[in-house]
Amino acid sequence: MHLWRQQPLNIALMDRCPLTLEGLASFLKTLPTQVKVVVKETSVRAVVDSVVYQQADVLITELDGEDETPAKGREALLALCTQLPELRVIAYTRCRNAEELGRLLPQPNVSIVARDDALPLVAEFFNRVLLGERVLSPQIGTFLAPSVSADEVFTRKLTRCETDVLAFLFNGMSLRQIAELQRRSIKTISAHKCSAMRKLQVKNDSELFSLHGNITRQFGGKWSKGT
Repeated sequence: MHLWRQQPLNIALMDRCPLTLEGLASFLKTLPTQVKVVVKETSVRAVVDSVVYQQADVLITELDGEDETPAKGREALLALCTQLPELRVIAYTRCRNAEELGRLLPQPNVSIVARDDALPLVAEFFNRVLLGERVLSPQIGTFLAPSVSADEVFTRKLTRCETDVLAFLFNGMSLRQIAELQRRSIKTISAHKCSAMRKLQVKNDSELFSLHGNITRQFGGKWSKGT
């Protein structure tokens, strides 16, 4: 009798430093989700070509590699996302340029994780993407916040339940984790999130996380420190 076994996810990695590539490959082996690293490249242009031929499921990449600017790397990634809409991409980046990062947000399968996030958080974020979620780490939400607040009037309309759900989301938790923490159903937590998004007049997670910095400042900065 043959037991069915889930196939490991094929992973492509890109970083300009070969030692970092080896470190990432080793780090991925510690995650609960089974993976197989099929591509290691030191430039975005090279990894883009390899991803197509190696049929990678997930690409973990910095925005720029050898002899590349973040702008060139970003454009190559955006073109790849258009070519392979099912590919999940994790921009694991040191970039702090809101304009460069912001242009990735309209792509629904692109997650962004900060390089200086604590490793336990990085492990959680990576694994959530491997399981099919989209992730924007809290630090990234702060960098993407608009410099001028235009949403204060809307945050006043949020209920306590809605602000609590947003607080947990901005600290990197998934809807399932919030539901377990608050001992409520995912449906209830999702309803609070959707209601908050309507009041804030945002249409998707990208727009919601872009308000992170402004909303956090209005609530005394407590969200960036955990609740």
